[in-house]
Amino acid sequence: MELPIEQPRVLRHRSHYKLYIMAFILFSALLVAFWGLRFHADGLAHSFSHSWGDLLLTAFYFFVSGGFYFFWLRYRLKKSIQVFPDYLLVNGRTKEKVNYSDIESVGVVCWSIFYVVLKDGTKHFFSSSFERADYVWEGINRARPDLIPQAQFEDYRLKLVQYDHHQKRKEWFFRHKMIDFFNWFVFPVFFVVFAYLFQSQAVQIHNSGPYFFRLMMFAFLILLNTGFVYSIVLKKLVFDRSISKKLENNEPKVRDLEFEGMVLQRSKLFQLFTATLIFSIVVKFDLNMYSVSRIKEDIASFKLKRGNTILIDNRYNCVSCRFQISDGDFIVFGRGTIGQVLAVQGDMVGQVSQDRKGRMIASENIQQVPRGHLAVKSANGRDVVLVKIEELIGKIQN
Repeated sequence: MELPIEQPRVLRHRSHYKLYIMAFILFSALLVAFWGLRFHADGLAHSFSHSWGDLLLTAFYFFVSGGFYFFWLRYRLKKSIQVFPDYLLVNGRTKEKVNYSDIESVGVVCWSIFYVVLKDGTKHFFSSSFERADYVWEGINRARPDLIPQAQFEDYRLKLVQYDHHQKRKEWFFRHKMIDFFNWFVFPVFFVVFAYLFQSQAVQIHNSGPYFFRLMMFAFLILLNTGFVYSIVLKKLVFDRSISKKLENNEPKVRDLEFEGMVLQRSKLFQLFTATLIFSIVVKFDLNMYSVSRIKEDIASFKLKRGNTILIDNRYNCVSCRFQISDGDFIVFGRGTIGQVLAVQGDMVGQVSQDRKGRMIASENIQQVPRGHLAVKSANGRDVVLVKIEELIGKIQN
């Protein structure tokens, strides 16, 4: 009876790369929902005439990311490699056999990306996006030791193993379910509630949707950044050194799952403390109460030119708080309307009358600005309108 020939291990793409695709789909869905709400609120004609630049950028994003997936990424995700003693078998849209004897040279691009050049000029690239890419590196060196200097082989072999274990830990990231649930769900909700209770005492929040959306974005961005920083620090200072010692002592290059689990669990607690500190700074200094925009049309009376970036400080949308509006300040009110403050409540301005839209327009007569209002010069440089404090969105810092 003949024994079956043992096939080499199939090196596939990382499974967590599919999570990146899911994140792309989620972000695309949010963009579609955003533009759907914008079209519903402002109408198609107004949106196309006033937001054509943003629409072009959105279309460009879908064009580039869609083309990247359909014409490049989806074929790579189905790709796999087998390392035989005499050749590599690359399985993709077609099966391709790469004989070691046909390899002209081997080169390293950066990090875990390397390639082989065949005698006919064809290049094949490999990286840690494949499981155990170091098997490919070792297979080439074993069959063709003349291609890679021994010192370079050992040094880069170590890097490939380190990157492979780093990629595997990404797939293992949500292993500690209770800590992860608290980190990525309970804590962001707690942060949003705490920030609202703290900030709403001083700031009148009229547009609650954008306010809470911005808070959630701050929460997840802080968690993503702290998680990324801790993963890199642990890779460089802990796990890479552990692998280096194993290879130096000719030990099997396998992961110590118990050790990694303990280190990751403790790092997530430190991440929680770090995120708490950053969240506290955000709420303390009202960092989420700023927004950046661009002027869509020239406003000659205010010397603001189209395309200039301005900063809107939403802390001035207050009810009896320490952020005060004074004469001469540029403000945003209503549906993003820009104006300049001429007088605050109790000051004297031209007597006002009603216009067709129900706003009060100044005449040559003088009257006192009513309580809870601001006298504002409009963007045309002529009209003066009385704006309720509740309509104030924020102060402009040009």
